[in-house]
Amino acid sequence: MNNKNIQDAIETYGIGGWGNGYFSISPRGSVSVHPFGTEDVSVDLARLMEMAVERRIATPLILRFPQVLDTQLTRLHKAFRTSMEEAKYGGDLRCVFPFKVNQRKEFIDDLVRSGHKHAYGLEAGTKPELFAALSYDLHPDALLVCNGFKDSHFIELAFDAKRMGKNIILVIEGTDELKFIIEYAKKVGFCCDIGLRAKLYAKGSGLWEKSSGAESKFGLSSVEMIEALWLLEEGGYKDNLAMLHYHIGSQITEIKRVKNAMKEAGRVYAKIVKSGFNVRYLNIGGGIGVDYDGSKTSFYASANYTLQEFANDVIYIIKEVCESESVASPCIVSESGRAVAAYHAVLVTDVREVEKMGGDINEIRVEQTDHKIVGDLMNVCNTINGKNYVEAYHDAIEYRDEMFTLFSLGYVGLEERAKAEVIFNEVCTKALGHHRIAGVELEEFEELTKSRTAKYLANFSIFQSIPDTWSIEQLFPVMPLARLDERRDRTGVIMDITCDSDGCLDKFVDRRDVKTSLALHAPDSNAPYFIGFFLVGAYQEALGNNHNLFGAVNELIVNVTETGDVEHVEVVKGEDVGEILRVMNYRDEDIVAGYEGQLKRQLAAGRIDVPEYDRILARVRQYFYEYPYLLLKRRLEIID
Repeated sequence: MNNKNIQDAIETYGIGGWGNGYFSISPRGSVSVHPFGTEDVSVDLARLMEMAVERRIATPLILRFPQVLDTQLTRLHKAFRTSMEEAKYGGDLRCVFPFKVNQRKEFIDDLVRSGHKHAYGLEAGTKPELFAALSYDLHPDALLVCNGFKDSHFIELAFDAKRMGKNIILVIEGTDELKFIIEYAKKVGFCCDIGLRAKLYAKGSGLWEKSSGAESKFGLSSVEMIEALWLLEEGGYKDNLAMLHYHIGSQITEIKRVKNAMKEAGRVYAKIVKSGFNVRYLNIGGGIGVDYDGSKTSFYASANYTLQEFANDVIYIIKEVCESESVASPCIVSESGRAVAAYHAVLVTDVREVEKMGGDINEIRVEQTDHKIVGDLMNVCNTINGKNYVEAYHDAIEYRDEMFTLFSLGYVGLEERAKAEVIFNEVCTKALGHHRIAGVELEEFEELTKSRTAKYLANFSIFQSIPDTWSIEQLFPVMPLARLDERRDRTGVIMDITCDSDGCLDKFVDRRDVKTSLALHAPDSNAPYFIGFFLVGAYQEALGNNHNLFGAVNELIVNVTETGDVEHVEVVKGEDVGEILRVMNYRDEDIVAGYEGQLKRQLAAGRIDVPEYDRILARVRQYFYEYPYLLLKRRLEIID
């Protein structure tokens, strides 16, 4: 029975598809992480959460696995290196990580350490990103690529990086930028390497398709490209043109879009080289897709190719174009960050309340004093069967609506209304049971199923921790961390603790469709029920906001040895109340003064005494250091 339930869980949550070798369900029915991408080394996530509870590390929290990051980084480089070797490609490889994907210092620290063996570099698109990136001592051969719009201070900082020995490349977004760079280079007597970002006709696919193509926000048109080449040659900096860059969007879902862009970019590169410029790098941008739903399709939450297929097509097409143009194959630069970062982080929180539909039918007694409708509803409930369930359901709806009308007019009391709701709920339950057995499709019962989904209140903020689900309806894999060897007897949606109606997760991954509810257990009221949100390592922390003044969450950075032992767990404290308020320009002393003034009035009026005054004020000062989410709690509230 346990094995059957586990197999059902594997199919229900699709972990075999989106897990990518990093996640599975263990024989004990809990989710395991495989930090090195192989089954022989695993860590039980439920046991990690038991440790967190023992150490009083409150949810929500992020489990971060540096070894997953290291493994995925190695997979990326290996895919390209394998393709280059098989195709006898003449160029080299230099990958960089876009800072915007995840700017957390703990993450970048691990990334730089893991990337050193690959000469892995960084990409910065703003002054703060470049400023932070320059503090890292990268591999001597690693690139530092500067994208985005630049002002004079950005450019001057890049020139300082050149003095520091960095392999920095300023990618031009407009000819005015290039004019300033040339002017500044003449002033200081040297020039950084230059890249030109091409605005390709080819477009990406998926949610970010509109960010590419001829109407893209970034890049040089053909006319601007010619002008930029003329400016470089006229200024005497022809040899400083080192890179051609393009980007057709994040999370590219269709491999054919990649091929089209590679062909166009390859031609642009070849034509520039043949015109006498010594371009060494072809930057293919980012966009390698993550299969969030495990379907391996062109659906927006998936990708219809593997990492190796992506690398094969890139290398084959560039080699073919270069050979046809009789130019040297360039060093390929990849800026894919989502595919590197997504898998390494799991957001975990616990369920605090479960709102169920209706009450207990066994506690309902129809009295002679009750309105006739209560008795009529109970009669429907007692006589419903597999042949009349549709008619019975329709009768129940009619009685329920009539009851609400009578209540609004004042003819029935609250207790009678409550009885009618419980009986109606039981009729719905029985009708759905008969409908499932009948195996027919009726739209009204599909809607009934959706309306009766339980609401699981989880201790987190969607807007802070998984903002893409709210802003662009991104899908992330979601599932319980334990009890997967047990039968899941209900479905639910997940509500967060913000005071916002949008703080509800009601779309979930599925290989064949998008589910509107998630298979879950009836929680044990004496033990935490942990839910994990997977593949959240890219963009979510960077995009998270302080809606309702909920801040960055606690982190556990879990370091695992090659034998599967948890070597070290580093705790990174989430933002406390004081830190969040300071971001919003609240000063500690002003808040304390506000409390003091009001308390002194109460003290002078005799409403509180001095010990009470001191106690409240001490509590105010302590509150600055509290975690803004719900307190650690072992017992679960179940509301009927």
